[in-house]
Amino acid sequence: MKKLLLLLSLIFLFSCGNTNTPNINNKEASSKNIQLAQEWIDNLLLNNLDAVLNSMHEEFTFIYMGITENENGAYGKGGISYGKNEFLLDYWPVVGELLPNGIILKTLDVIADGEGVALIQEGDAEGINGEYDNKYVWIFKFKDNLIYKVREYNSDLLVGTKLYKNRLVSIDPNNIGDPKEFVEEFLIYFNAQDKSNIEKITSSPFYFNDQKYNKYTDAFNFDGLKSNGWSYSSVIDTETLFNNGHAALISFDFARHNKDGIPYLNSRIFYMLTVKEGRWILNGGYTPNPIPMGN
Repeated sequence: MKKLLLLLSLIFLFSCGNTNTPNINNKEASSKNIQLAQEWIDNLLLNNLDAVLNSMHEEFTFIYMGITENENGAYGKGGISYGKNEFLLDYWPVVGELLPNGIILKTLDVIADGEGVALIQEGDAEGINGEYDNKYVWIFKFKDNLIYKVREYNSDLLVGTKLYKNRLVSIDPNNIGDPKEFVEEFLIYFNAQDKSNIEKITSSPFYFNDQKYNKYTDAFNFDGLKSNGWSYSSVIDTETLFNNGHAALISFDFARHNKDGIPYLNSRIFYMLTVKEGRWILNGGYTPNPIPMGN
């Protein structure tokens, strides 16, 4: 790809996932993982493919975590797993065709620990159908000091409209509400263990981390959560990373509390939402750090 630039701007660096303070070794591993993840994207955009290959594990897999379907082009098809060679031969060339003038990516935030890295970025590019300023979350997992897994999240509807020339039915965002309000509604149902209403506001199938479930309620077990001390969950903070009125990506910090109201686990999750029948629906989620799901 030509004229590909990467603006390195690591604004925030923090760790999440539990209340334990990371030790020095974890901090050193986190720093190395951040550097490896950032350099992988940097080399990829600069077309330094030898350096890209050298940083990838032999068992490397990449999945674009899009929900919408596009008939043409690998980049428009979500949920497909690409190995090391398939990624560079089948997937990445399609990105170059859709963004012939390249893309500028700016790193806004980083979440890291000894096992994984989440890079939150915003892009500046021209697609084949107009301005393409998407936002991204790249989730990296590592094995043997190499990149083992990469999962890419962005607004797949923006991909569909600006890169594949699909058309969307006009929806008034004011009638849909703030995506942050979805989290409040969702937690009401979750804390009430109301599976019926949870399934009404989540998609089928549902994607969580690297797994595909028939429905959201298949991804966890309330009885298992309770046996591990869970009584209810609460919101710490919610941030909307993007929202175009059709799709949204939110970052959701939450706490799990025991029966005495004492928080015993703090973590972060990324939620992808899309509009269906005039309201937000939860399509998928990803946690940078593993959390018990009661299964």
